[in-house]
Amino acid sequence: MIVPEPLMTSLDTDHTSNPISSLETACDLLVDTQRRTILQYLSDQETDIAAVDELAAHVHAEIEAVPNPNHARIALVHTHVPKLVDTGVIEYDQHDEIVQYQDEPLLEAILAVAATYDA
Repeated sequence: MIVPEPLMTSLDTDHTSNPISSLETACDLLVDTQRRTILQYLSDQETDIAAVDELAAHVHAEIEAVPNPNHARIALVHTHVPKLVDTGVIEYDQHDEIVQYQDEPLLEAILAVAATYDA
């Protein structure tokens, strides 16, 4: 039996050598309300690990335009998680559907400012 390569990185991959250094990249990630909500949630937690379903429930609770957690989950899995993985902001274990946030100083600074304007 041939086992396919994972589509996204596993949690044991080290992205510390590839921090977000571009303001353009950081702003591109944070321009989307759902991604901003996800990153703020991960940044605020005591742990840097969260389940996709936990994130979907949080997005649904925080963003009125998201009709239910399933809609949030679909957007997470197909759009937001891959984009965040590609930039090294999170690592994703597809099998367990767990994300691990990688602290990014530039994102943290922008999130702090954005939090004062998001209502």
